[in-house]
Amino acid sequence: MADLTFNCPLCGQNLTTDEGLSGSEIECPSCTKPIKIPSAGDENVQKVETEPTAPPVATEPEPKKLAVPVHEGGEVLLKKESSKKEEEITGDGKICVKTIKRGDCIELGLDKFDETVNKFLEKFSREQVISLHSLNYSHFDPTTQKYLPDYAALIVYER
Repeated sequence: MADLTFNCPLCGQNLTTDEGLSGSEIECPSCTKPIKIPSAGDENVQKVETEPTAPPVATEPEPKKLAVPVHEGGEVLLKKESSKKEEEITGDGKICVKTIKRGDCIELGLDKFDETVNKFLEKFSREQVISLHSLNYSHFDPTTQKYLPDYAALIVYER
């Protein structure tokens, strides 16, 4: 099929239509006046061959293919297992307090504060830990001769 390219006889707007519409009347998109589409042999009409159009797209999209893992069984609680399991601390029911300072957990320039707190908490069951508080404090640094801010964890637990 071919397209026809021509100018609107009233406003001069360049238009392109399908050759199959030759002889029909349309409204010019520019001046909105009714015009008759010329045929391929008329003056000032250029015929342009077009490539065949692709087949129409199906109205319903192809369903997506999804794979969903199915797990059997009940709930599973995720818990990080330590490489060497220390014995859980069980005891006489006394209330104890442990303060872990971040400044004391720096080894070879690496901050091991989180790792140290986690290792300490792994020794207890959830029921034994009563509360966990963050603390802000300052300490005197002899190299800079200044007080530097730091933080710590205060853990209240039942033995």
